[in-house]
Amino acid sequence: MSVSREEADRVLRKRKSEREAHACYPCRKRKVKCDGNKPCGTCNKRKHPQICSYGIEPSPRRQSRQTSARSASPISPRPAPSNAAEQPAQQNDFSSNYVYSGDNSVISILRSRASDANEVGREVGSVLGLQNTLSSYPFMDSKTPADKWKSLLGILPDRTEILRFFHHYRVTAYPFNPIITDLGQFEADLCTYLNAHAAGELQDPERISPRWSSDKSIGFISLLLAALAGGAHYSDVEYPKRLEVTEDLARRSFHALRLANFLFRPSWMSIQALLILGALLRDLGQSDASWCLLGSTVRLGQTMGLHTERSAIHWPDGVQEKAKTLWATIVWQDSLLCLCYDRPPIVSAAGWPLDTTISERSNLSYSDTMHLICRIGLDIMRPENLGSSEIDRAIDSLQKLDDVCRRSQPYLQQNCITLQQNLEHLALRLHTSFCISVLCRPVMKKAQPQPIHAHAEFLRTRAKESLIDASRAFLDFQALSIVPLRSWSMIHTVLSSCLLLCIWEETRNDLECRNLQQRVFDVFSSSMPGTTEEGNTRVSLGAKWLSPGHIRALITLRSTLDREGEQARIEPEGPPFPR
Repeated sequence: MSVSREEADRVLRKRKSEREAHACYPCRKRKVKCDGNKPCGTCNKRKHPQICSYGIEPSPRRQSRQTSARSASPISPRPAPSNAAEQPAQQNDFSSNYVYSGDNSVISILRSRASDANEVGREVGSVLGLQNTLSSYPFMDSKTPADKWKSLLGILPDRTEILRFFHHYRVTAYPFNPIITDLGQFEADLCTYLNAHAAGELQDPERISPRWSSDKSIGFISLLLAALAGGAHYSDVEYPKRLEVTEDLARRSFHALRLANFLFRPSWMSIQALLILGALLRDLGQSDASWCLLGSTVRLGQTMGLHTERSAIHWPDGVQEKAKTLWATIVWQDSLLCLCYDRPPIVSAAGWPLDTTISERSNLSYSDTMHLICRIGLDIMRPENLGSSEIDRAIDSLQKLDDVCRRSQPYLQQNCITLQQNLEHLALRLHTSFCISVLCRPVMKKAQPQPIHAHAEFLRTRAKESLIDASRAFLDFQALSIVPLRSWSMIHTVLSSCLLLCIWEETRNDLECRNLQQRVFDVFSSSMPGTTEEGNTRVSLGAKWLSPGHIRALITLRSTLDREGEQARIEPEGPPFPR
């Protein structure tokens, strides 16, 4: 007997409808098994029996597809339905509940053989203990939705904080460390937040807003608070108040991360918030804590599959590009810390093939140039690259670095017109000079005499030029902006350059170098009413933004300059550094 296609489709739809009717809405939403009871066992286990309902219709398939293909915007502009308080928070995140596993893992093998790969991955991952099951952060008191909502209301940024500090982040901090991957979408979500705040949606502790109580929306709030903390650090508020506001916003951001269950349910927003908080820790002089926090951030990013193009292939094209950008930002942060500490990197850039348009074209932007320089920085620190001659590796890396700088936009090399062009030019000079000085350190180290190398003299010349240029770039930069005086990486670069200039035999008695050192120190200690003593050295403490670590660095620098100057006056010039 022949059956028409229409009749077959009707029967299939009917069977599918009958099948779905056995599961409650929360279980259908999460694609987990449901025992059909009222309330079901799963809803009881997850501690939300009040939302176990079998009468809620699923959204149309087309709307579901459009939602999953959206960018990483955490906030839906649609108004919440009147009965939304009784419904679970909507999750529009394309990466929701996805945990990356390599191709050889059991989960991946089973996924490749199953018709519903995502459901199999969740079920098997849970059985094998390879997927987190806690829906809320376990190391805090806020367990129920009501407690979580009240805790969230206590840390929300108000309109005054946003209007006062976001501008400083957007204009001063972001251009030189662009962590937020889609600033346009972020600002659109910020407008939505301000409107909701003004409408009173975020004020009633007894009325939970489903739009703002989801982990995804709380992740956005954490990112917003982190950005505001960064903006406060670069603001014109006087130091004592500025430090207090910065630390308060950072604490609230991290509390929002806990409310969003960042450790058990990492998201795009939480990764970016952690990166900004890590950068803030560095700028406050706590770079070792920043290093440790970055390690956790990297692991969370790998859990989401951000580290390779292959692991992000299930995402829409536009989202894949954002994943690539976010991972490149993580590489940027790791490269800076590795070069400063001489520690092996914990990330790899190899998972995302380098875009040929960037690797070959000219007129590279500041951001593109920095990303390429950071890749070179990672290659410098690779353990597998440490077996070859240090000088040979330095020459090879210098050639790559020079090639990247030659392909940058003209204003990044010399011809600056606008203020922002000047600032980016000077920032790039600082970072490039630092990388060159790291590459040339084999010829600056006072170690056992080494065999004469054909390129040793060339590296000594480049080393001296880089140390001098770092000092000059810093002096020019601080005359135009507060950025170098609030940025840890730039402070580290100029102070380390000055210290090397005054202890290296090639430069310690050079008059030009000593004048530069003195000018750099004067920037840190000028117009300071208060002083402190350590030994025979007096250092002004008026630059109150400095951390105790920075103060100790200044004292060391001042002591070294005084000691070296005294020796230069009473002793004949010694033999040059062994060649």
